[in-house]
Amino acid sequence: AGADDYITKPYATKELVARIRSALRRHEEPKVVTDPSFTIGDLSIYPDRHEVRVAGEAVDLTKKEFDLLLFLAKNKNRVLKREEILEKVWGYGYAGKTNIVDVYIRYLRSKIDEKIGKKYIHTVCGIGYVARD
Repeated sequence: AGADDYITKPYATKELVARIRSALRRHEEPKVVTDPSFTIGDLSIYPDRHEVRVAGEAVDLTKKEFDLLLFLAKNKNRVLKREEILEKVWGYGYAGKTNIVDVYIRYLRSKIDEKIGKKYIHTVCGIGYVARD
């Protein structure tokens, strides 16, 4: 077979494919999450966006603070023992300080409860903590 027997691709195939992909992207529906996944009173938690809002105002949390708040919210109105919180939020094999849960609860309270003036995280003496509306 000679050189004239082969069919070559059009010169602008890459450009055509790029234009098609661009057009498809423009017509995709944007994924916007408007409803929070978890709420405690007027505190809203958006796990997909790693965002917390209280009465519409954004609250900046570290990853561990966010994980702790999310765990409390998932178990709203249920008293959680410190050991359970430690296991679920820090991991089963966590070998750090035993008062780390109390320390992070204080961080959350200073960033949320004290700032807003409403209590979301309650202490149950001798047992642990509970998130309530």
